[in-house]
Amino acid sequence: MGFLTAKQFSEKWGISERRIIKLCKEDRINGAIKNGMIWIIPEETMKPSDQRNKIAKYINTQKRIIIANFNNSIGYNLIPLLKKEGYVVDGLYYEKDVDAQKSFDIKYWRINYKNKNEIQKVLKQTDKYYDAMVFIDINGTEELNNKEFVIKSISEKMNCESSIVILNNNKKSPKHIERKLADTIKEKIGARINTIMITENISKNVILNNDELAEDIICILKDFKNTSGQTILTDGGALKFNKNGDTKGLETGKYYKAITNLFKRLDKDSYMWCASTMMEDEWTEAPLEMNFRVQNLDAANRGTKMDRIFIFSKRKIKEFKNNKTLQIYMQSNINTMFVDYDEIQKKEPELLKIVGDGWDGIDDKFLLVDLPCEKEPRGYISINKEKINTAFECFNRLKKYAKDLKEVLK
Repeated sequence: MGFLTAKQFSEKWGISERRIIKLCKEDRINGAIKNGMIWIIPEETMKPSDQRNKIAKYINTQKRIIIANFNNSIGYNLIPLLKKEGYVVDGLYYEKDVDAQKSFDIKYWRINYKNKNEIQKVLKQTDKYYDAMVFIDINGTEELNNKEFVIKSISEKMNCESSIVILNNNKKSPKHIERKLADTIKEKIGARINTIMITENISKNVILNNDELAEDIICILKDFKNTSGQTILTDGGALKFNKNGDTKGLETGKYYKAITNLFKRLDKDSYMWCASTMMEDEWTEAPLEMNFRVQNLDAANRGTKMDRIFIFSKRKIKEFKNNKTLQIYMQSNINTMFVDYDEIQKKEPELLKIVGDGWDGIDDKFLLVDLPCEKEPRGYISINKEKINTAFECFNRLKKYAKDLKEVLK
């Protein structure tokens, strides 16, 4: 095996002699030996790669995802979940102003789906590479003719391991768009595309479980990476209200699921006001009841103002002194109050009729009404303003009789 000098390799490799000597000193040329003042290199040695051109310049080493139509409650719930999964999130929105407070410091662009030229112009400003895309297509907020164009255009910034999820409830949308695009996108770049279809008609009398939908999207991204062209049906945890503003009576599981969804929306600007007479029934250690208490404590810890009135007879005070649930509530940020059932029965019995088996009020928006535990349904939810106002007035009248529960049970 012969050797050549750094100068000779400079002519062979087309780089400077100085650069080759530097590579020899960094031990990046196999077999290079310093002979006195001269570096000699085995003549069959391959040229080392130039690490000055970092691959990160050409390939995005972070997981990136873009959400089309992120400016809605589903998108806002989805963004923090995606960040937990390690994604860097970009967003596109249509028409409505972005709530900057809820944008979670993501990069976002306004897009007009009616104009293909504008779509292309905006997409040129987005990142060069994306590992995933979510298209939130609720109530047809974009021009249907250009939805496919947007998805195809963004897919050109993806690779063979990328995933696309469409969240859809638009009955006017082209049927089975995920199947229509699946073959094209799969053949062209190898990416996968699937749809979550919300089966319920979305209107002002329907509330979706945005947490549930966001979690479904994450599940599709993670667990359906090798599936393409599928449609997964969901009711979106929808709560439907009748013309009187009430849901139908909800069975135990659905009732607690709905409560959990509403509790997760509570923040420092929320106010929860509650009255309860169902002492023995409420204080079981059933998992659903335990989770309900945890949701109360979590909301209070997030800064939600929470007042709870417990209505029971004075003769039961000894019975409840060591109750674990009450001890936890009293040590939390929840304002716990006691009202004597017998006193109300004597002075204002109509208040007990309004309370019934108890309810939880959330601002002036919702009333979560308990029904007798020994029967199904377990309860219902109301957005009826008159019913909510009546309950809130009753609550304030009860407060006139209230005492600090800590003082009563000490």
